[in-house]
Amino acid sequence: MSYDISQPATVDEAIALLSASPVPFDSPTQHRYRSLQHLEYAFEADRRRPEWVWAVHDDAGQPAAVVGGLRNGDSVVLDHLGARDTTALPGVLRAATRRVQQLPDPEATLFVPAGEGVASPVVRPWAAALQAADWQLLVERHHYEFMPDAELAAGVASTLRLEPLTGPADPRLLTLHRGVMSGTLDAHDLALIERVGLDTATRESLDYLLNADPWECIHLAFAGGPEPVGYVSWRAMDAGRGFVLFVGVAHAARGRGYGRELLALATRALMRAGSTTLIADTDSTNTPMAAAFADVGWPRTESRIDFVPRA
Repeated sequence: MSYDISQPATVDEAIALLSASPVPFDSPTQHRYRSLQHLEYAFEADRRRPEWVWAVHDDAGQPAAVVGGLRNGDSVVLDHLGARDTTALPGVLRAATRRVQQLPDPEATLFVPAGEGVASPVVRPWAAALQAADWQLLVERHHYEFMPDAELAAGVASTLRLEPLTGPADPRLLTLHRGVMSGTLDAHDLALIERVGLDTATRESLDYLLNADPWECIHLAFAGGPEPVGYVSWRAMDAGRGFVLFVGVAHAARGRGYGRELLALATRALMRAGSTTLIADTDSTNTPMAAAFADVGWPRTESRIDFVPRA
């Protein structure tokens, strides 16, 4: 059977393709990515575009496989895969890969049921398709997305005092972020440090954080001394979705439970702001942060598997 790769000409065509593409895994994000609410918002906010949707049609003109991307800063993450005929997936995936790998820091992501990984039978065929299109595994992550109850984070006492930034150029932030990046367990940051060195990676990572969300989301944390020991960033959205964007503890202050305290403080702030769904991610290999989420009471709802271009 021959396949014809095409891209939708309009937003409506793109939404129709993405919403109708089969769900590869029974996970909350996979279902949400096919909802009209998500798709209409994402296209309206310029997070998705018709030019970031690729489809393979069979001889009868029906979509056999669809791949979609989501804007992430200056890049695009291939985060939407669906196929009625899995033999049609490699061709459309290669076409999408050629496009996004022309952008800085491209990625591909699979949201799968909690506890599943690239080696599990349900995920292996999809991971193999990405690997055949020149992607390699970067990290498997814990994804949290749930409706909180009133007692969430109530059992975590805090010894920290939070203070907002004075502005995006607050001189304390760069020094603190360098301490956070030193000895980091985050796979994305580790890859960046390996590629460009600690100092450049610190600046690039901080620039990304400041560009991705308003600087007012960031709060410095003090433990009684004059210098911050860490910081936490959170954002409450109008639709009731609340995100813990970043939790960082300076290298010299680790091992004292500050990550857990920062997460609890952000959780309470989001709930006070009216967030009805809380969302965050952490690497499965970042065992201290994964333990902090468990201690604060965040249930792991999915696994998220991140791929980067093969070196």
